Amino acid sequence: MKTLLLVWTVLVTLAVGQEPLPVSVTPLKSGVNASFRGLAVRGAKEAWATGSAGTVVRTLDAGQSWEKVAVPYEPVTDKDGKDVAMDFRDVELLPDGSVVLMSIGNGAASKLFRSTDGGKTWQGVLENKDENGFFDGLVFDKAGKNGLLFGDPLNGRLDMYTTTDGAKTWQAVPQQNRPKLAEGEYGFAASGTGAAMIGSEIWIGTGGSVARLHYSGDGGKTWTARKTPMRSGNPSSGIFSIAFADSNHGVVIGGDYLKPDEVSQNVGVTTNGGQTWVDLAKVEMPHKACVQVVGKQHFLACGRTGITFSADGGLSWRPVSNVSYYTCAFDPVSGTGFMAGKEGGIARFQIKRP
Repeated sequence: MKTLLLVWTVLVTLAVGQEPLPVSVTPLKSGVNASFRGLAVRGAKEAWATGSAGTVVRTLDAGQSWEKVAVPYEPVTDKDGKDVAMDFRDVELLPDGSVVLMSIGNGAASKLFRSTDGGKTWQGVLENKDENGFFDGLVFDKAGKNGLLFGDPLNGRLDMYTTTDGAKTWQAVPQQNRPKLAEGEYGFAASGTGAAMIGSEIWIGTGGSVARLHYSGDGGKTWTARKTPMRSGNPSSGIFSIAFADSNHGVVIGGDYLKPDEVSQNVGVTTNGGQTWVDLAKVEMPHKACVQVVGKQHFLACGRTGITFSADGGLSWRPVSNVSYYTCAFDPVSGTGFMAGKEGGIARFQIKRP
């Protein structure tokens, strides 16, 4: 029994008459108690998870063991003079071997760090100089050279920076070229997956007073706001994560994190880049925080309400597990991914090839 508990693998089968889902989930032990929100994978064996209290861990053996990675930084103090620990909400593993970390928080608590030696040393490459600034997420193209960082609005427009050299240097996007937001509209730093990038096309999801998809077809120079059917209208609701299989077919997920069990208007599907949306009025899904493309027409989503899987491009969803994970990441070559969440929770998942 002890061995079974240690290597417990959830092989998913549902109601009689349905095909078994091609998803297996294996819980792992991270050795820490942080709340994980950032996650990235490289191949079948390497993964990095990041989160609260400045926590960064990585595995090089497919999750059998995890090591803590120290990230030195200058202390940031809050308005009461107390030191603020870094909260790492996004991590990116670029093709050149570098690692990029994003921390969140007001003003200088929002930072970017970059390592080229597997986390042995780090360089601070960007810091939010505006006391009202707050970073939300990072996204890079497939080559890892061009990237974009977005944050909560300043002066009515998304805070925004770009890089063209793999995160070595960052340039603030001119104010007039940033997406203009409605009053009470902003992004979420839920799992670092609130944006997607394919070539020069970029999508950023927002929430709050309105849930929209902001689209750029020229690498962030110009933007168009597109309406979505997602839940909105209060500070806790909107789009939390975006995944595009190609320039046309995308899935957005989210909802109201203060009402996670409400099941309507928490998922959207587009087949033309967000210009219009498939009618999913009858689709029920509780709040989720992260969605990933895991195969042709296959998507996986996770959140505090559990894990769910779609085999038809997001038109319908089947539950995988009710275990809570806040973020997931996937390596399409090996079919291996990881999930992470509260209290150091972490798992490896495998997608069975057709």
